[in-house]
Amino acid sequence: MGNSTIIERWWLVTFASFIVVLLFFLNHSPGINNISVLQNLTMPITASKNFAMPNMQSPMPPNVIENEEPAKSSNQFPMSRLQPCIPLTETSSAQIPLSGLQNSKPSDFSDNVEPATPSQLPGSGLQNSNPSGFTQKVKPEASQVSLPELQNQKQATSFQLPFSGLQDTKPSELTDKIEAATSSQVPVLDVQNQEPSKDNDDEDPITMVKGRKCNIFEGKWVYDPIASPLYDSAMCPFFSDTTSCRRNGRPDKEYEKWRWEANECKIPRFNAKDMLERLRGKRVVIVGDSINHSQFESLACLLYSAIPDQSYVDARTRVFRAESYNLVIQSHWAEFLVEVLVNKTDGKKTLKLDSLVPTARKWKDADIMVFNTGHWWVNRLRWDWFQYKRKVFADMKIETAFNVAMKTWARWIEKNVDTSKTTVYFRGMSPPHFGKHWCYISTRPIMDESYQLTFGKSLKEIVEKTLQGMRTPVKYLNITKLSEYRSDAHSSIYGTKQGKLLIATKQKPPAMVADCSHWCLPGVPDTWNHLLYASMVIDSSRSTSTS
Repeated sequence: MGNSTIIERWWLVTFASFIVVLLFFLNHSPGINNISVLQNLTMPITASKNFAMPNMQSPMPPNVIENEEPAKSSNQFPMSRLQPCIPLTETSSAQIPLSGLQNSKPSDFSDNVEPATPSQLPGSGLQNSNPSGFTQKVKPEASQVSLPELQNQKQATSFQLPFSGLQDTKPSELTDKIEAATSSQVPVLDVQNQEPSKDNDDEDPITMVKGRKCNIFEGKWVYDPIASPLYDSAMCPFFSDTTSCRRNGRPDKEYEKWRWEANECKIPRFNAKDMLERLRGKRVVIVGDSINHSQFESLACLLYSAIPDQSYVDARTRVFRAESYNLVIQSHWAEFLVEVLVNKTDGKKTLKLDSLVPTARKWKDADIMVFNTGHWWVNRLRWDWFQYKRKVFADMKIETAFNVAMKTWARWIEKNVDTSKTTVYFRGMSPPHFGKHWCYISTRPIMDESYQLTFGKSLKEIVEKTLQGMRTPVKYLNITKLSEYRSDAHSSIYGTKQGKLLIATKQKPPAMVADCSHWCLPGVPDTWNHLLYASMVIDSSRSTSTS
């Protein structure tokens, strides 16, 4: 009995020990314990609209040229390094970022750079441009969108995103707030890592309420980096040096990201493919000064960027062609609209007020005409005498001469335009910015809605009175007021004069060399063309509802 009890107890101890060892072994076996944790570590980390990844550094190395796009990789978020995800909170895109140029002083410019001659108001930005610069292919720019630092924002995320831009450029700080539309709110992650699609082919371009009248030229500028700019400047290698601010060294890009919003209605979103369809089989002529040529460049780029393999721009002849749409857009130089007689002996200029420029014959039979004039009239140094009815006047009040010239243009339109075929537009005066709102010190739009410029006010009134008195209907693109707010978007010291950059020095500070008349592209002229497109959409919508 005694031996049997001892044997039974020994087997029990042995069996219990075996169970303990087995449990211990299983408890420390790899691949079984914490299975869910290991699965989370090996799952690919993807970006979604509900989560944001903090502290993701730009893939661009510091020595990469700004206009060169780095190789894109589908794996933007490395899987080998796990980073915590923070739930996304939407932030308003209507925050107003201030450029790092705000604190720039004239003394900051190098003394060793050869100064350029002072900019004259206004000059043609194309006469002395290097033609090869128009056709040279430009490397596409990296799709980076800078995000201003969020301050005093209750819903702001607790982390800061890296600022993308030139080296030594400090992130812009938020100091102002404006009311934003709900549609302009965008996720932080989408702003940082995605280039918004400019193609909205699937969207109905007619967003106006049928039968409702709306002044699309009354409204406000809204900061919207998703909707603006409408294209990448690298897609348009034919830009003139005057408008190529980014190529000329302008470090900030916030001036490109403002969208015009009407007060009483929703402006149809710009749709390049739809505009091409509306212009199919047509010839468009854009006539005026160098600022109107900037509008031509803008329109050419807006359409070219939609079909780059089916269209081209000849910068020398100033012609855009889209063969598949049988579309031609031409730019014609006529700074005064009326004829300019030049004395071959002394170079003196006489404005022949009762005769349009001889090239007017080239405008005939166009389907769409867009005119402008005004800038050259405010600078008395641009001409020497007036001629009217074969009489030469050494001096004449500018308003009187301009009024005569506008009536000469109006008579030509009424005599040569077939309204059943041709639609005529006249673009209002584009304001420069001097004095309190010098363009070279402005880094954001003017937010004071009561602000008004006095530049060309009397000439603007003459234009409007002339259009109202014409028998032939002319559509007025009244862009003056909306452009008055954009002191931040001029070429400034990032344009050229006689092929040289407008470099500021101690001897010639920015106030002496800055071009505060012409505009950067992408920029304000894109909005003019957007509103030109909107007017086409609205007119066709009204015609449909009427019929």
